[in-house]
Amino acid sequence: MMLWIVVSVLLLASVLALLAPLLRRPAPVADRAEHGFEVLRDQLAEVERDRANGRLDPTSADAARLEIERRLLAEDERREQERATGEAATAEAGRRRRLAAAVLVMLVVPVGSVMLYLSQGRPDLPDAPLASRSAERARMAEIAESRRGLAEMATDLERRLADQPDDVDGWLLLGRTRLTLGQADAAVEAFRHATVAGGGDAQTFAQLGEALVRANDGVVGAEAREAFQQALEKMPGEPRSRFYIGLAHRQAGQIEEALDWWLALEADTPPEAAWRQALASRIREAATEADVDLAALRAKIRGNRPAQPPVRGPDASDVAAAQQMAPEDRVAMIQGMVDGLAARLEANPDDLEGWRRLGRSYLVLNRRADAVEAYRRAAEIAPDDIEILLDYAHALFPPGTSEREMPPAFAAVIDQVRALEPDNAEGLFFGGLIAVRRGDHAEARELWGQLVRKLPADSSVRDAVQRRLDTLPKE
Repeated sequence: MMLWIVVSVLLLASVLALLAPLLRRPAPVADRAEHGFEVLRDQLAEVERDRANGRLDPTSADAARLEIERRLLAEDERREQERATGEAATAEAGRRRRLAAAVLVMLVVPVGSVMLYLSQGRPDLPDAPLASRSAERARMAEIAESRRGLAEMATDLERRLADQPDDVDGWLLLGRTRLTLGQADAAVEAFRHATVAGGGDAQTFAQLGEALVRANDGVVGAEAREAFQQALEKMPGEPRSRFYIGLAHRQAGQIEEALDWWLALEADTPPEAAWRQALASRIREAATEADVDLAALRAKIRGNRPAQPPVRGPDASDVAAAQQMAPEDRVAMIQGMVDGLAARLEANPDDLEGWRRLGRSYLVLNRRADAVEAYRRAAEIAPDDIEILLDYAHALFPPGTSEREMPPAFAAVIDQVRALEPDNAEGLFFGGLIAVRRGDHAEARELWGQLVRKLPADSSVRDAVQRRLDTLPKE
C-alpha cells in the first residue's frame, strides 16, 4: 500500500510540474512589426546624422527622409490591419492548444506510467535484505579500493619508467594495468614504448594491437591490423592476432575470409583453451549470416591436420558428483583425480598415453611446470615420435609466449625434430627462429627459405615467413 501512495504523490507532482507552464497566461509577445519600426527609425536618424555631417545635401536628405516616413506609415497601417483581424483568433487558438496539452498531460502521464510499471515492473518483488545490501556495498568498496591501488601502482610505475625507458617488462606491466583500469589510450602508449624498448616480440605487438582495438571501440583499424601482422611475422601461430585479423575481415563484411581465419585458429586451439567457447560463438554467428555449410567448411579448413589424441575424462558418476559440489570442492576433486593419475604413472612409468594425458590435465589446471615434466617423461619414452616431441616443445614454449622467454630446452627439442624430419614445417620455422637468436642469419635464411618453398602460394603463413626473410640482414 505504501508503494502506491508514494507512486501517487510522485505522479501528482509530475503532472503539476508539467501543467504549470501550460495554464500560466502567456506573456505578451513582441509585435513582429515592431522590429521593422526600429529599423526604419534607425535609418531616419542616420539620414539626419549624414545631413548634419555634410555627407548628404539638403535635397537628398529631404527625399530620403520622405521615403522613410512613407514606409513608416505603410508599416503602421499594415500592423493595425493584422491586429484587427488576427489577434483574437490567435489568442483563441493559443488558449485551445494549451487546454488540449493540459488534458493530454493529465491523462497520458499518470495512466501511461502506471501501465508501464504494471507491465514491466515487479511490485511483488520483496525489498533486498539490509545484510545483502551491506555486503554489496562492501564489495563495491573493495573494488574501488583495488582500482585505487592499481591507479597508484600505475602512477608509480610511470615515474620509474621515465628514468628507465628501456625496461620492456615495466612498459608491458604498465600497459596491462592501464587496460585493466579501462584506460585504453594510455595502454596503447605503454605498449608502443615496449615495442621500441625491446624491438617488439610477437606478444608485445599482439598486446599493442588489442589495446588499439579497445581504444577504437572494438573496431580493428589499420594500425591495429598492422600490429597483429607484425606479431604473426614473429610468431605465425600467435592466437590473439589470428582472432583479431579474422574480426577485421568480419567487420569489413568479408565473412568467408573471417571464417577461414577463425576455423584455422579453432583447429589449432586446444580443447581446454579459455577462448575456445567465444571463438566458437563467433564462428556460428558468421556462418549463419553467410548461410554457409559450416561442417563442410570446417572439414576443408582442417584438411589433413592430425587429430588430437582422445582425452579420457571422468565417467558419468564423476560428473554427477561434481555437479553437486561447491566450486572449490569441484576443483579439489579434479586435482585429486589428476594427482591419482600421476601416482599411477609413477608406478607404471612406461604408459606413454598416460603421460600425455597427464600433461594435458596439468595444462587445464594451469600447472605449466608439471605439464612440462609430464611431456618430458613422454618424450623420454618415445624419443623418435614427432608428435610427442612437438607436444613437449609446445609445453616448453606455448603459443603467445614472448620470444625472449624461449627456454634452452625448447631449442634442443626442435633440433631433435629436425634430425628426425628435416622438412617438418614447425621444425623449419622454429629452427630459423632459434638461428636468429643465435645470430646465425645464414642458417635462418636457409631454413625459412625451405619453408617458403614448401608452403602453398596462397598461405598466410608463407607470407609471414617471407616477410621475416626479407628483414634478415644482408650478408
